[in-house]
Amino acid sequence: MKDHIQMLARYNRWANRRLYECVAAAGEEAFTRPMGAFFGSLCGTLNHILVADCIWLRRITGEGPNPTALNTILHGTLDALRAAREAADERILATVAGLDATALAGTLDYRTTAGIPQSNTLSHVLLHVFNHQTHHRAQAHTLLSQLGREAPVLDLLYFLRDNPAAA
Repeated sequence: MKDHIQMLARYNRWANRRLYECVAAAGEEAFTRPMGAFFGSLCGTLNHILVADCIWLRRITGEGPNPTALNTILHGTLDALRAAREAADERILATVAGLDATALAGTLDYRTTAGIPQSNTLSHVLLHVFNHQTHHRAQAHTLLSQLGREAPVLDLLYFLRDNPAAA
């Protein structure tokens, strides 16, 4: 399970970098343009992904930022958000690298943002984190397409083709 989760963490960083390259090519106006998406814009959508990662990393490690609302705008400019995304991806990679099979099979007790107690297996939480990112990257992908911009290929198999040692 650890090898699989580490591969997903590497894929996650790769996909985020590809997406942010395309968002940067679209420009700051496109980044902040209201588009009617669930989180409003590319800015809102990409911030949401980072907010959720901050919340989960804090639940897992006990450290780091702890946004209280899922629609928080942590960074209003693309450059600042991109730097924070890179740092979060490195933190995810380091966190996963530090886990062993016992920890991954163990239980994570936490509270939702509404304060409701929950308990899940840590490996399931991490799978959720990566699935959540994939879901919202797809929304950002759609927004890029609606802006008439090139949207990157983000499929896992393309990551594995680009990084054969990652499998």
